[in-house]
Amino acid sequence: MKVLSKKLVITIVFIATFGGLAWAQVNSRDVPIVTQPQQRFDSGQDVQPIFEGWTRNADGSFMMHFGYLNRNYREHPSIPVGSNNFFSPGDVDRGQPTIFYPRTQRYQFVVRVPSSMGTSIDDGVVWTVTQRGSTQRAIGWLQPEWEIDVNTITSNNRTGFGRSKEQMYANEAPTVMASIAAPTAKVGESVGLSASISDDDLPNPLPPRKPRTRLPALVPPDGTAKSPDNIRWYRKPSPPRNGLSLLWVVYRGPADVKFEPAGYQRSIAEEKKDEEVDFNGRVTQESQSGNDATHISGDGWTSASFDASVTFDTPGTYTLRALASDAMLITPADVTITVE
Repeated sequence: MKVLSKKLVITIVFIATFGGLAWAQVNSRDVPIVTQPQQRFDSGQDVQPIFEGWTRNADGSFMMHFGYLNRNYREHPSIPVGSNNFFSPGDVDRGQPTIFYPRTQRYQFVVRVPSSMGTSIDDGVVWTVTQRGSTQRAIGWLQPEWEIDVNTITSNNRTGFGRSKEQMYANEAPTVMASIAAPTAKVGESVGLSASISDDDLPNPLPPRKPRTRLPALVPPDGTAKSPDNIRWYRKPSPPRNGLSLLWVVYRGPADVKFEPAGYQRSIAEEKKDEEVDFNGRVTQESQSGNDATHISGDGWTSASFDASVTFDTPGTYTLRALASDAMLITPADVTITVE
């Protein structure tokens, strides 16, 4: 057995030395992130622009849909339009964001291109983003396989909520008008925001979801500390399943801001979910209720108005985006403010 072990060690050394695998001895912290799929970073990583696909307009022109992947789990980098955030050829500013929220953010903006645009990749528009010295690109072009529609968008955004395709194609996107109380503000000053949404009567209301079964052994005792590895620094807000709702985000600016309230404001209160009880009569899922409705006018289904406020910690010019949802489609509206 000792001889066999020695032969085995020699073989391994031979492979590592002469088989070209000596690089495996590099410290794992120095290995590129693409080779560390299980490692997460709060900050320090780059941003990958994404071409989501294209849609046709009635006048023959096309819309190129773009999103991005911010590889950080916490950092919100600000990358101004310019040498590190630009489109080519043509106008470098095509309405792209300059604040990048963590992880995958799909269908963030569209670029209209003329009907005369060619169908080769060489005819495409290129979004280039450089962050932390890493330059990444996304090419939008009329590849036939990348034509998308409302079904693709709602499925990828997870805003279909199981509704039928007939409703998806019949539903009209909501319209939204947004305003800000003042064109200028000072650091630390709270500024009012308002938005009004109108919509058709689709999609149809959905019943409350049934709670998932949680066995008693999987329910942690009260007061149990959470594991740091399982605490998310950022959770992408999701629109409610019913009614009109509104989310404020920073689209452009030098830094993130504080919105009050944070997350989606809803016009229809989420109904309470029944307690789930096991065969011994023990509660395995507590009764839950969602956020209350916060709209100040409208029926909540075809019209709704919301008020909010924003506070800035960093001076500069900001574009704030109001995202209006009808529980299926999302429509943006922007306001701009200068902070001193």
